[in-house]
Amino acid sequence: MARIEAEERQFSLLLALVDTRGGVTKHELFERVAGYQGQRPGDALERMFERDKDALRELGIVIDVVQPPGDDSNHDARYRVLDGVLGDPAELQFDAEERELLDLALRVWHEGGLTEEAQRAALKLRADPEFRGGLPLERTPGRSEAADVLQPRQRPRESAFQALKRAADRGREVVFDYLKPGERTPRTRTVQPWATVLFRGRWMLVGHDLGAEDTRTFLMQRIVSPVRDRAPKRPFEAPADAASAAIEKLEEIWRSATVRVLAVPGSDADIRLRHRPDTAEEGRLLVIHHADRHVVADELAGFGADIAVVWPDEQRELVRQRLERIRDAHADGNGS
Repeated sequence: MARIEAEERQFSLLLALVDTRGGVTKHELFERVAGYQGQRPGDALERMFERDKDALRELGIVIDVVQPPGDDSNHDARYRVLDGVLGDPAELQFDAEERELLDLALRVWHEGGLTEEAQRAALKLRADPEFRGGLPLERTPGRSEAADVLQPRQRPRESAFQALKRAADRGREVVFDYLKPGERTPRTRTVQPWATVLFRGRWMLVGHDLGAEDTRTFLMQRIVSPVRDRAPKRPFEAPADAASAAIEKLEEIWRSATVRVLAVPGSDADIRLRHRPDTAEEGRLLVIHHADRHVVADELAGFGADIAVVWPDEQRELVRQRLERIRDAHADGNGS
């Protein structure tokens, strides 16, 4: 049975609630919504449904519950999104640049990253006679500057994402080479994949590392080989909360791990770091959060002389090492 991440499941639930005028029963939702389909009826499925409804309501979506007269069991209650809360899809309007950006996003995900319900939503967008998603960009009249800049590319880590998500959905083990920071040679990992998660713009794999015999989170950009999948020696089942538990742990690290940086006022570094999530100011210093000291070192080294790491010393040393490698690489290239 395919495992659907919470965000995808909630999006599928929203689509099902929008795609009805008279409402839909809980039983019908359990049969129609990706993430509920195939789940064993019981308290666990009911709790999942309640959590998803609460998540949608926290986004400001009003879910109306129509109770049949004389029925207090809630078994035949019908659920729907109130008219006007999201607006009639027929009234949605996109300007030329918005349509091109939607097209670019759909092209990046067209290889199977969308669930069936999400593909239905994409199909509705493409059915709009003004939406030009069906045309190749190079043939689209009046391409905007955004389309020239945002050319989608299938990078190696996106290829890893597809293979890892497919293996997780099918309950297959994966084998790949993983290069940890500070190591020169990658090591082969064999993992039972539980979930793919997106945290602060970076894709990660959560699973059980068979070599370490422990739960591990792998940053996809550190996978340096094609991902191979294979049938497991013994069937495995991912914990129901694997994705949410991983995100919660990463958020905890993010809140506690900080770097204090001095940025040149008005520089690109200053502007970007100030707009980074949760950045705070201490006098002239910027206090930035992170969940991986090596990832943030890569980010800070990219700003070059526009920043100086003030604290901690370990982080300053990691950035210095990266800048020295960049310097040495350019010196070698110049023959000096």
